[in-house]
Amino acid sequence: MNMKGITFSTDVGILTIEDNISSGRLAEEYFGMNTDSNQIPASMENVKWINKNIPDCVNVIKNDGKIIGFTFIVPGNKKIMNDFLDEKINENELFEMVKSNISYDNFYTIYLCSAFIKNEFRRKNLALNGFIKSIDKLLGKVKKKPILFIWAYTKEGERLGEKIAKITKLKLKKKN
Repeated sequence: MNMKGITFSTDVGILTIEDNISSGRLAEEYFGMNTDSNQIPASMENVKWINKNIPDCVNVIKNDGKIIGFTFIVPGNKKIMNDFLDEKINENELFEMVKSNISYDNFYTIYLCSAFIKNEFRRKNLALNGFIKSIDKLLGKVKKKPILFIWAYTKEGERLGEKIAKITKLKLKKKN
């Protein structure tokens, strides 16, 4: 495996619609969002909105030009974050609220939404680096330190969220 061939879309500066669609397919295979109305679907409408409005929030990870994973963060505000953490809204409703209310100019929270890395590339800090690179891009757009929040599916995901909070020196809130 050639780790020198690893690239992140945030470093390249371009999130193509094709890469965003492909990362959505990977997410669907792993998380099954299109059959769970509580999760954000990888619909063409959502892919186009992300590409147009928050492209730095998806970090497509490639090895020698082939997609091996991605990370996805969602900017939000405290009301959206608290409603989600308090289970007043689900993830899909969170995203719909973000689409109509949040931009790079007015966010105060960052949802560590999802990450997927193909098995043979796991345990190489690729998800960690993908999240950090996207968060760094967003931090350059605001004066206030945002709050991170997470809904971890796995212990690994929970540990990853804690590590990201430590590195970025941002407060982390967790959904149980």
